[in-house]
This record gives sequence, structure tokens and C-alpha cells, in this order.
Amino acid sequence: MEKKCFISIAAFIMLSCMASSPQQSLQSRLFGTWAACGDEVAVFQIDKDSLYYIDEDPIVAISYQFAGDSMSLDYWGNTIVQHISFRKDTLVMKNKLGEVNCFVPVK
Repeated sequence: MEKKCFISIAAFIMLSCMASSPQQSLQSRLFGTWAACGDEVAVFQIDKDSLYYIDEDPIVAISYQFAGDSMSLDYWGNTIVQHISFRKDTLVMKNKLGEVNCFVPVK
């Protein structure tokens, strides 16, 4: 009985350590290619450490930082901060001026 209890507790601790934090979950939902709502043309792509505007030539990797529910990136010397949320599979980005942009995943 004592051995089963120890194994159960050890398994619970291991699973708890492996669970992703809400921030990691939100950030991982960003990964992929995005188009403006109502449009099928891809605008940008996000991977684990960079954002790429697809229509730029040449395509340049823009590094970003993710903190809480906000993404900040340095775009040509300007720091842009976007509050990130999702409505189903739609990415909603709101800047500090209150402007909201919505994007859908490109499949």
C-alpha cells in the first residue's frame, strides 16, 4: 500500500512538472502562418523565437519577447507591444493605442 502511494505521488509530481504553463500554451498557439480576417493571403509567420512578414523582400526574421499575454518586438528601431488573445482559432492583437487586428491561421 505504501509503495502504491509513493508511486502515485511521484507520478503526479512528474506530470505536474511536465505540464505547460498558460504562457507557453498561449505562445505556442501563435506558431504558424497568419492572414488578416477575411483574406486568404498570408501576412506573417511566427515560430518559437521570430516573426516574419511574408510580403517583405528579403524576408527578415524579427525576434520577439513574450511576457504574460503580450508580445513585444523590435521593428526597425521601434518597440511594438501587442496584447495577445484568441477567439476560437482567431488571433486577436491589440496595441497600446487600443487598435485591434484579427488574424486567422493559413492552412
